[in-house]
Amino acid sequence: MPEVAINIGDKKFTVTCQPGEESALEFAAGLLNDEASYLISQIGQLSEQKLLLMSALMLADKMATTTEKMTKCEKALAEALNKVQQLEKAESQINTGSVDGELLIQLENIAEKAEKLAAKVSS
Repeated sequence: MPEVAINIGDKKFTVTCQPGEESALEFAAGLLNDEASYLISQIGQLSEQKLLLMSALMLADKMATTTEKMTKCEKALAEALNKVQQLEKAESQINTGSVDGELLIQLENIAEKAEKLAAKVSS
């Protein structure tokens, strides 16, 4: 198994991993090191155990926030895709000449909502 030398805060560690996972391990260690370095700059020296714990908790908090945002974006995207499907169905009805006035009003409302959702998702 490959061994990878990593730095977390001011500490050096050697960690083994599966072949081919070295770059992923180095990337993850870099994220943990960034948090540890931030803690050291704000608080000063901490015990190795406390530094690793606090750094991991900060990363977990960032991951939870990112997961929450991703869930909201996925929901908004699903809503937008649903609206697009409704618009495509309505367009098909328009092209076949089977649209009445009420449906056109609904189409305009759906299009407006879809545009708002798209703007919300892209911002």
